Amino acid sequence: MLLALNIRTAVAGLSPLASRIDADIPLDATTIGLLGIVPPVAFAVSGIVAPWVAHRLGLERALLIAVIAMIAGHVLRGLSLDYLGLFASTLLVLMGAGFANILLPPAVKRYAPGRIGAVTAAYATMMSISTALPPLIAVPVADAASWRLSLALWGAAGLLALVPWVVLAARPPHPIVTAPIAVVDVRNGVGGGPGDGDDDADADAPVDEPDRRQFGRLARSRVVWGVTIPFTVSSITAYSTFALMPLILDDVAGLDAGQAGALISLFAIIGLPLSLVTPVITARLTSPAPIMVGGAVAFTIGFAGLALAPTLATPLWMIALGAGQILFPMCLALISLRSRTSHRAVTVSGFVQSVGYAIAAVAPLGLGLLHEVTGSWMPALVILLVAALTTLVAVPLLRSGEIIDDELERRGL
Repeated sequence: MLLALNIRTAVAGLSPLASRIDADIPLDATTIGLLGIVPPVAFAVSGIVAPWVAHRLGLERALLIAVIAMIAGHVLRGLSLDYLGLFASTLLVLMGAGFANILLPPAVKRYAPGRIGAVTAAYATMMSISTALPPLIAVPVADAASWRLSLALWGAAGLLALVPWVVLAARPPHPIVTAPIAVVDVRNGVGGGPGDGDDDADADAPVDEPDRRQFGRLARSRVVWGVTIPFTVSSITAYSTFALMPLILDDVAGLDAGQAGALISLFAIIGLPLSLVTPVITARLTSPAPIMVGGAVAFTIGFAGLALAPTLATPLWMIALGAGQILFPMCLALISLRSRTSHRAVTVSGFVQSVGYAIAAVAPLGLGLLHEVTGSWMPALVILLVAALTTLVAVPLLRSGEIIDDELERRGL
């Protein structure tokens, strides 16, 4: 829970301070967009590197490295003297966050196999809190002290997570392994999902070495792509919003930095109740189609509202965008629910998040450049709306409720 509380702080705390940072380190739409691609790039790279590190050092030690990287990155961001320093320190803190992003779902699979929905809901809620707080207090802290302190103070949150992970890394506990239960319990949000309680035999060992052919096999799985597509849509929306929405709201709705920060915080706060209930609901459903359709509709309302009537009901459009983020906790739960073992969950998590974030990485920079060329945010909003609708492509891919391991075996992959 403490680790999850740190995952999004670096992403959400920067963009509201852009105008204040600009006084010391020149920033424009393109350079801000470049900073906006750091999170998905770091997370995409983590999807490849984190499983390997977890195999070599163990799951707990890999997550301890993530905590240390986040603390150091926060402090160095506050000490940055130029754009290169700001960029490098942002990359460091987000590589740590990326490791946590990749390894928390398989950690839940190994240590709470009978409570995947509930535990995923708990840590996803903490991630939502880490998204909501920074934009809400970033500007007030910067006004009272400085933007440097506003960025660096999140290292204190990392210190809270450091102590328990030092203990866990020194003496990793044995994972909890429950007795095998029927796969039909997928609909029991408390009792388990596919593979719950039937965890891998090597549960006491560090995460297994990823098979070099695993990504190629997963790339041919319909179920894996059913999780990857909505995850990618959610990532594109989230990181484009954090990086560019203050500029968009200033241009199309005439809001200042403080007002824009408050609305971005509202966007994030909507994720709190959704993070609490979505994983449990996902565990109870054979198909997550209702959640995916709801997320696509919410995103469509939000982007269409900003494009067509930005000043009419701006908070409502941001609430709709926040509601669309229901896709994210759904995907976190599906990574574990649709995997038979924690080993499979590691590789699936790595594939889904590396592919999703790699695609999302081009969005903030591309949309920023598009604005520079056209002088308008309308083309960017239309692109984001179209991207949101691609969520519907994944609906038939997950309809059967099939587990990834079973699909790969059935298809001889």
